[in-house]
Amino acid sequence: MSADLTIVPIETPSLGDRSYVVHDGEVAFVVDPERDIDRVLRTLEKHGVRLTDVFETHIHNDYVTGGLALAKHTGAAYYVNAEDEVSFERTPIRDDDTVEVGGRMRITALSTPGHTFSHLSYALTDAHAASGVDNSVGVFSGGSLLYGATGRPDLLGAEHTDALVRHQHASAHKLAELLPDQTEVFPTHGFGSFCAATQSDATESTIGQEKQSNPALAQDEETYVRELLDGLGAYPAYYAHMSPANAAGPSEPDLTPSVGGRPR
Repeated sequence: MSADLTIVPIETPSLGDRSYVVHDGEVAFVVDPERDIDRVLRTLEKHGVRLTDVFETHIHNDYVTGGLALAKHTGAAYYVNAEDEVSFERTPIRDDDTVEVGGRMRITALSTPGHTFSHLSYALTDAHAASGVDNSVGVFSGGSLLYGATGRPDLLGAEHTDALVRHQHASAHKLAELLPDQTEVFPTHGFGSFCAATQSDATESTIGQEKQSNPALAQDEETYVRELLDGLGAYPAYYAHMSPANAAGPSEPDLTPSVGGRPR
């Protein structure tokens, strides 16, 4: 990690997911926030930074997003893939678009279909890196490249699974080819999430480590496709309701403490 750039994961062990707050000491961006945005707001306050940008890697299937509510609450720009059909105003972002946050942090969107057709990963570089030093910091890979695994490709229906799993293989190779080996990998899913095709005990990784351990990078396409599809298990029924809810634009939740079992 670049000096003075801080990446704070916000973990939800019950879902096996992570959101991320990233800042330079003054301004911050957030990747894939969950609906309980109070955790993000507390993190921003603790670090004394101002939120300017919120990025979604994809329309999630396993939780209700807090992205729209967080953006409205703070006045931050809300980036969602221009290809996603949503019912709210967002800042559209596309493959190879770059967003500058605070003059130092540069985020480049990378099309990485597989978990969904419109999935994006976000590569972070440090504009203040010393001359001659690689400025790559990390990649927020959402449900694409996970630790020793990839996101599952079957959540959009059986008719799309074969195409998506092949996209997933190609997307993993795209990240491995574009990014230096020392680039840190920051996935949203994994950690026990049903959005992961397989599970890993790793808690951190780099592109170089994934080249050695990730089946998507170590296996040829046909072997990867066959073994991944053979290993897929069931996922929770509530997943069917999450993507429509997220595309509709969830509102900010009522987090008022209850008194005597009833909301205030």
